Amino acid sequence: MNDLQNKTLSFLHKLSYIGVKVSDSEHVIAKKTALTLIPFYVSLPAVSLSALYFYFDDFQASLIPSAYIIISLFSALYLYKTKNFVLFECLQLTMILFSPFVLMWMLGGFNASSFVFIWAFYAPVAAAMYSENIKLKITWFLAFIILLLISTLIDSSLIANTQNNFPKSILDIFFFLNISTGLGGIYFLISHFINNIQKISQELHRDRESLYILTNDLKSANKELEYLANCDIVTDLPNRLSFMQITKSTLKRAQVTNKKVAIMFLDLDGFKAINDTLGHEAGDMILKVVGARLTSVIRASDTVARIGGDEFAISLGDIANTVHVEQIAKTIIKEVNELCHYNNQECHVGVSIGISLYPDHGEEIEDLMKKADEAMYNIKKTGKNNYAIFS
Repeated sequence: MNDLQNKTLSFLHKLSYIGVKVSDSEHVIAKKTALTLIPFYVSLPAVSLSALYFYFDDFQASLIPSAYIIISLFSALYLYKTKNFVLFECLQLTMILFSPFVLMWMLGGFNASSFVFIWAFYAPVAAAMYSENIKLKITWFLAFIILLLISTLIDSSLIANTQNNFPKSILDIFFFLNISTGLGGIYFLISHFINNIQKISQELHRDRESLYILTNDLKSANKELEYLANCDIVTDLPNRLSFMQITKSTLKRAQVTNKKVAIMFLDLDGFKAINDTLGHEAGDMILKVVGARLTSVIRASDTVARIGGDEFAISLGDIANTVHVEQIAKTIIKEVNELCHYNNQECHVGVSIGISLYPDHGEEIEDLMKKADEAMYNIKKTGKNNYAIFS
């Protein structure tokens, strides 16, 4: 006996989980298992009513609960194979909400409780399963059991032509209770789904707002990342990577226009002493001031960048001759040599500039940067605070 009970419980457990997915939460699993078992609960009285009508040769009435059983088995099989719980639930609810109208139209009215089987029995049980209120579940279930017993007794008498045993008033009360309970179940189901739709709508609205905020945050983060990837944090000038990319475009335009491009490699003189004596804040201030002075000297179409430490780089496009480049180099040295003030203290830095020219000294930005760097180090060795063109 215990073995049979265990097998039965194991079967019901597997049956209730046929629509459950691994990703479902505990709350969703509980609701799915309850709804999955509804058609199997209702199939018990359905089989009883179908057998009863069949026994009394009322084949038309017996087909109604039988059809419900067949459709439920089909939907359960589909649920087992696809885990598509939405279709299963919609199919069951369709049978609840629309089947009685089709039956009344086909069969011409309520001649037996089988015609309102879905409304009177399925709807209350389904409503009970959907509800999270235990008292309401018990109420619906008791109503279901009572109506089932009364319906079986009265239908047996009606079909066996012994309806005279029941006064018309009792039959009217029975049919009233039968239909009222079913309509009550349908009302509960509709209310449940309306509430669910409202909750889903509110959740979607909150999700849209959260997504909008997240999208804006991502846009801001992307802009910040793009800025960090291309700009120097201290001076707000382009960094080495950005300078290389911009200058490559400048060199491509120069190939078309047959103009020269000058690459300047700058290293500050005396910067380390300020950084060591006055601190990094003073050093950052010097870098900002130098960056601003370099920007004020060049044209809007040219590019100045901080490429690391106290090193800067400048690209000058559309250069007619080296005289113009030398004039800009002299102006840069003059501007950088101007005194700076930090906490009422005078700060002074110089600048050593190495220059390379496109296409005289190379056609690739890497080669031009390397040669401008070499020219700058030659200045460092011979006295600093000056400029030299690569030779």
